[in-house]
Amino acid sequence: MLHEIEDIEQEKRRLTYRPSVQDAPPVLCAFDVLTNSPVEKYSARIRSVLSTALDLAVSESFDGDDLPVDAIPEWFAAASRGSSATIPEFAQHGKDRYAAAIKGGAWELQEWLFQFDPDSEFRGWAWWDLTRTGEGKVRIWVDTWGESFFACDELRWLAYTAGGDEVSGPILVRTSDWVSAVAP
Repeated sequence: MLHEIEDIEQEKRRLTYRPSVQDAPPVLCAFDVLTNSPVEKYSARIRSVLSTALDLAVSESFDGDDLPVDAIPEWFAAASRGSSATIPEFAQHGKDRYAAAIKGGAWELQEWLFQFDPDSEFRGWAWWDLTRTGEGKVRIWVDTWGESFFACDELRWLAYTAGGDEVSGPILVRTSDWVSAVAP
């Protein structure tokens, strides 16, 4: 699925401001996350990594060379394969939980960042919102253009390494469910 620059800029705005009901698609996909961190911290971690990745998507060329990683939060870079940095406990736990759930290893940072190439068809989702569903529970909302099956392991990696204990989904949900959800 191609992501136009204008779409990525809108996605970036949704990281900062809750989207309007009028802009919502008819259906969204959701991931339910049980987190071992306070919801506000978890939300801030998710948003900080995605904000940087989306900034790279609109400002960098994805033709060959490595993307700059200076703005990537240190904890996320440390959790990535090939890093020798010390991984914070929440990220290490999430990394272990991801490996158990997916039966695969850590993402290499450059590989993860390249999922945000606007000309790539790999990323099958666009950020929509994050809401609280209970104590230590959040729901990540994404726009998948109505698709229930799409590439999303890069999002799942982020959801775990940001402090996720358990990540379930994606499931298709009505937009009205999002409208009534509580922002953290």
